[in-house]
Amino acid sequence: MAKVILESGKEKKIRNFYPNVFKDEIQDILGNVSNGDIVEVCITDGELVAKGYVAEATNAFVRVLTTKDIAVDKTLILEKIKRAYEKRKHLLAETNCVRAFYSEADGIPGLIIDKFDKYVSVQFRNSGLEVAFRQEIINAIKKVMKPKGIYERSDVENRTHEGVEQQTGIIYGEIPERIVMEDNGLKYYVDIIDGQKTGFFLDQRDSRKFIRPFLNENTRFLDVFSSSGGFSVAALKEGCKKVIAIDKEPHALELCKENYELNEFTNDFETAEGDAFLMLKILANRGEKFDVITLDPPSLIKKKIDIHRGRDMFFSLCDESFKLIEDGGIVGIITCAYHMSLQDLIEVTRMAASKNGKLLQVIGVNYQPEDHPWILHVPETLYLKALWVRVVNN
Repeated sequence: MAKVILESGKEKKIRNFYPNVFKDEIQDILGNVSNGDIVEVCITDGELVAKGYVAEATNAFVRVLTTKDIAVDKTLILEKIKRAYEKRKHLLAETNCVRAFYSEADGIPGLIIDKFDKYVSVQFRNSGLEVAFRQEIINAIKKVMKPKGIYERSDVENRTHEGVEQQTGIIYGEIPERIVMEDNGLKYYVDIIDGQKTGFFLDQRDSRKFIRPFLNENTRFLDVFSSSGGFSVAALKEGCKKVIAIDKEPHALELCKENYELNEFTNDFETAEGDAFLMLKILANRGEKFDVITLDPPSLIKKKIDIHRGRDMFFSLCDESFKLIEDGGIVGIITCAYHMSLQDLIEVTRMAASKNGKLLQVIGVNYQPEDHPWILHVPETLYLKALWVRVVNN
């Protein structure tokens, strides 16, 4: 087995459970290595620090799988997937759909597994993991979760950056066109094949649950960047008298309509296809007003250098939303970008509110739910932040 020798001092973060060894932290490589190879990570005197797989085309050259001197094989992969799934089983009392495995937070960087009822969506986020353990992971999913079907959603942007093809398709069994997700009394159609991300935004479970007590039959609700209607369905379930879902993807809005019919709602509901920034302006020009607005854009900030552009976008979203919100109304500002901190979110929200003469009271802050665990030693595992504010009469 080849050895990757670290620069002096770079072993500290690995011993503190950080899972990536970057190229500029490597002093030497003893032996030949290629993508997907298992290597030992050592300090200069040869002492073992960790073992992991090589992700040759990425800056994080080695992805750590263990800091122990144990075999890195199919048994380790099986145990990690089994352990992660066991931790989530209690959630199945509230929902039939969970994130069964979350990458670094569960000990296999680059692996995402979502379980939608009796079916599984799997994502290999880099080709190194795929080369190293693809079949072992598929076998482990079959053994641990016993699904009727497994679908691959390795259609992520970073695979393109590696120069490898994005991959989608049925790996095992069968996958229906629609799966019914049941979540805290709500029903949603999940489209594993063509839906956003791996089929559904499971990470908004806590936020959907948070906002429901604030809703009633007098609420006018605006769901911006609605996707398939996660917040819209929650609002309709609580009897909101008017709900509008905005998204630029026609397929997402079609799922919104299907979810409306699935739940047999009769409330006033409409969808609006188009750019969210433009649609907010159109609603303002029409003189529309809302009691609750959710802003849940896709990741606007992919890299640290994008932070200023991302802050500007959030400022614009908040600026337009505060023109639409009633006094006493609630706005939820949500980011799934790791590089956008909660403090950044607070600051741009405050600035937009001040511009519009709105005094805000914070009524809650949410993060991702427990099936998307946040590991203190790995800052990147905390990505979702939701800030909920109420406009106070002044």
